Amino acid sequence: MICQSYFEIVVFSLYNPNLVANKIMNETEKFLFDLQGFLKVSDFLTDAEVKALNSSFDANWEKRYDDPNHAPKGNTYGPVRRGIFTGMLEWDKPHSLPFRDLLAHRKLIPYLNSFFGRGWKMDHSPFMLTGGKGTEGLFMHGSTSRVFDGSQYYQYANGVIRCGMIVCQFQLADVDEGNGGFACIPGSHKSNFPCPEPIATWDAHHEVVYNVPCKAGDLIIFNEATLHGTLPWNANHERRSLLYRYCPKYLHFAGGTFNTDQPDWVSELTEAQQAVLEPPYIYNRPLIEDDGVTVTKPRRE
Repeated sequence: MICQSYFEIVVFSLYNPNLVANKIMNETEKFLFDLQGFLKVSDFLTDAEVKALNSSFDANWEKRYDDPNHAPKGNTYGPVRRGIFTGMLEWDKPHSLPFRDLLAHRKLIPYLNSFFGRGWKMDHSPFMLTGGKGTEGLFMHGSTSRVFDGSQYYQYANGVIRCGMIVCQFQLADVDEGNGGFACIPGSHKSNFPCPEPIATWDAHHEVVYNVPCKAGDLIIFNEATLHGTLPWNANHERRSLLYRYCPKYLHFAGGTFNTDQPDWVSELTEAQQAVLEPPYIYNRPLIEDDGVTVTKPRRE
């Protein structure tokens, strides 16, 4: 009889590709994400979805406030404070509905399954970053791989990717090359050294920082370990970037005590959407099937 340690069993469960039967990313997407630490998915949202999201923001413009994450340094400085929206899942209907529809979006499931296995959860609350020409940026940040960070990491074994927190940034306005907004240092999720401050503040080696061009409806998915930040906004039109963050089923990234009491509006969600808002745990966790609707509850997966 062969006796395996608990550690060996856990590693086998995490990295045995024969146990992964659900829909995952294609080979090109896996290669690009592994190489870059981020992936752009073109035309993720339909024109109708983009319109509905933008219309909801327009109808609730008075809820915009200055982003408290205000720390521009060096060339990330801008004369205008960055704007932010939060709490969209709680807005009155119909304005909350487009944001609730993204929680367990059917097209998002293969990506999250690829990064976490089945059984992932939302971390933080969704928010949108906005601002006109001259809006400040934010210095490059991320854990890289110089130390193991149990909340921000990238691991690969036996054909399987596993990540800490993942950020999904839905672009609701075009971002042309040089406009500013989201930027990252591709491949930095595997870096073994800390980022020098002049690079993090965009004061040196501009060539390693990539300002990802997008069209409205495109999605950028990036690993929180990848060095990322915001370049000052230079376009004449307004920036609109909507961010959802997900993490493994056992992880709670955001600070504070996790409150397991759900507000009343959660009962209005579908079963799959409610599963995304479950607290961190493993056993008997509701798992979302590939259709984005059906939920199963195995003892453990």
